[in-house]
Amino acid sequence: MSMSHLYGRREEEEEGVEIESFEVTDWDLANEFNPDRRRFRQTKDQATYGIWADRDSDEDERPSFGGKKSKDYSAPVNFVSAGLRKSAAEEKHAPVTVFCQKLILFFLFGIGTWEKHTKGIGQKLLQKMGYQPGKGLGKNAQGIINPIEAKVRKGKGAVGAYGNERTQQSLQDFPVVDSEEEEEKEFQKELGQWRKDPASSIGKKKPKYSYRTVDELKAKGKLAGRSTAASAGELAQVKVIDMTGREQKVYYSYSQMSNKHSVPDEGPPSLSAQDQKGSGFALPELEHNLQLLIDLTEQDILQSARRLQHEKDVVVSLSHELTATVVSECARIFETLQTDYYEEYKTMGLADLAVAVVQPLLKEKVRSWDPLKDSSYCLEDIGQWRAILESRDLHNSAPDSNMDPYHRLLWEVWIPVMRPCVSGWQPRIVGPMVDCVEVWAPLLPVWILDHLMEQLILPRLQREVDNWNPLTDTVPIHSWIHPWLPLLQSRLEPLYPPIRSKLSNALQRWHPSDASARLILQPWKDVFTPGAWEAFMVKNIIPKLALCLEELVINPHQQQMEPFHWVMDWEGMLSPSSLVSLLDKNFFTKWLQVLCSWLSNSPNYEEITKWYLGWKSMFSDALLSQTLIKEKFNEALDIMNRAVSSGMGGYMQPGARENIAYLTQTERRKDFQYEAMQERRDAESVAHRGISAGVPTNFKDLIQTKAEENNIVFMPLVAKRHEGKQLYTFGRIVIYIDRGVVFVQGEKTWVPTSLQSLIDMAK
Repeated sequence: MSMSHLYGRREEEEEGVEIESFEVTDWDLANEFNPDRRRFRQTKDQATYGIWADRDSDEDERPSFGGKKSKDYSAPVNFVSAGLRKSAAEEKHAPVTVFCQKLILFFLFGIGTWEKHTKGIGQKLLQKMGYQPGKGLGKNAQGIINPIEAKVRKGKGAVGAYGNERTQQSLQDFPVVDSEEEEEKEFQKELGQWRKDPASSIGKKKPKYSYRTVDELKAKGKLAGRSTAASAGELAQVKVIDMTGREQKVYYSYSQMSNKHSVPDEGPPSLSAQDQKGSGFALPELEHNLQLLIDLTEQDILQSARRLQHEKDVVVSLSHELTATVVSECARIFETLQTDYYEEYKTMGLADLAVAVVQPLLKEKVRSWDPLKDSSYCLEDIGQWRAILESRDLHNSAPDSNMDPYHRLLWEVWIPVMRPCVSGWQPRIVGPMVDCVEVWAPLLPVWILDHLMEQLILPRLQREVDNWNPLTDTVPIHSWIHPWLPLLQSRLEPLYPPIRSKLSNALQRWHPSDASARLILQPWKDVFTPGAWEAFMVKNIIPKLALCLEELVINPHQQQMEPFHWVMDWEGMLSPSSLVSLLDKNFFTKWLQVLCSWLSNSPNYEEITKWYLGWKSMFSDALLSQTLIKEKFNEALDIMNRAVSSGMGGYMQPGARENIAYLTQTERRKDFQYEAMQERRDAESVAHRGISAGVPTNFKDLIQTKAEENNIVFMPLVAKRHEGKQLYTFGRIVIYIDRGVVFVQGEKTWVPTSLQSLIDMAK
């Protein structure tokens, strides 16, 4: 080792910064081994610090290099800090620290060897600066004395593979107590910092996970499939490269590519969430792979669902085709047996065998049938079996063991389908059910049709009528009751009393100015019996009209006609006798009084004539033909004639008498012509009825005629039958008709009787 490695010399680096060199020069050696040689006078600092004393360039005994300026040892030097961080207080003592660092290096590289050749200046200097033997260097004893030791690893493994690799020196200089509790606390702290960011966790909600069931996926796939031309099975595994955007994108099906602009189920995450995700746990490759697996799995599920649905549809279609083929083939076979082997067919009772064979087939065929959607479904098949199974001499009217084979087939196949259909039917939607009954009625036996009407449809209508409210329901009741009149006819009679009762309650606050009441009641005029209708009008309508006429003010100079029009609008709804009686009591009496008062005050007879003709024009020809109405207008003419004849009222206008006489003659002539024409029409009508009527068409019509002649009520009883025959009320007697014979209910049995005896008993 050269001496230049121990001592330094002043050098200047390329950047022009002056540093201290530790080379040992010849001058240093001469000065060390010849301490008595002549030197310059020492200063106080030189005597104290020796070669480390500060001196000017002219006092420096060492030869200079290039005549450069001496170095300032108080300036900081860029030494390596060996991992020790300086505090703010230590930064103030930077020059001293630098000096100590230089001194440490000097000792490390051989100052101990040279200490025996000197007077111990180094040790003295260290002790002067506070150094204590056996302790660390520096003010706080934080430095090390010995050089850094290296520890040889046993094998070729990685760091930490052979346990702790700290040297004895590091353990002595940097003692660390690693307790298990401190390690656990440190681990939990670091784990918490890894899981979440404390700064960003404030206000952060727990993430919500959405799950999609297979049914939801199928439903979404059906909606997406409507807009896709090709099936997912053909395009599920096709790789598509999309280069239409700024970046190249890869899709694994055309459906995935077509849905790239579709709105997702959930909105995109916020920017803060994306930043947190990217900074905390961003694995785009893993996310892409997971999403790809999800998409492929969904495509597999949808493809399997479509394939399964297709197979189900094929099974249903094939089953229908098979059932239809088998039913037709069975019908052809039994039709051949019945035609070619009729005796054997009847003797062996093959009709019952046919029912046993075809019943399961037809049951399966009509199992999913909705009569309200397709009323004519299976109509042709059952009609074909009617010709094969229906007996020509057996017509039972009840479901028993001896039932006709065709009837039993309908009772066990057709009725079980109609029963739940009628139970779930909404009577206000009347069209589909009426169409179904009308289509099937020709194929149904009478007793099965009666069962359908009386036991299924009529109770459903009855419940709906009970729930009907004329004040709140916007659908008129006649719109869903009247379509049943051709099919149910008199069976609807039990529905009419509650309908009239509810209409009567709704008319309690009605005023004749409201025309809606007439629109609601008009469809029922010809449905209710004349007596029931007249009673309803007398109770609910006529009193309101009478009150309206009583409040009518007859003023020839300023007449308000609206109340009179409100009353006359009911002319077609009220019977002629009721309307005539209403006008007689509440209008004509007041009207004739006004006429008399007007004639007694020097009237203008021309105005009176116009007033008379104007009021008469308000009455229809049907009303003017009524005797009472004609009498009232003739009475008005008589009053006017008496007035002009007696000169009542004082001054008489010229020609007034002649004008009134002409008016009277003209009105009488019109009445005579109208009466003659009406008599001729009546005669023609009577003659026409006599020619066309002749003898009643059947025995029931004859009984009806006799009942009307004798004022006896004759009507059918709803849902009442005896041996399939309809029961009727004839007065207070219950009867039924069979082959032109009337049977009257006795104490123990039904007794036949004559028509005259029946009339006598009813009276």
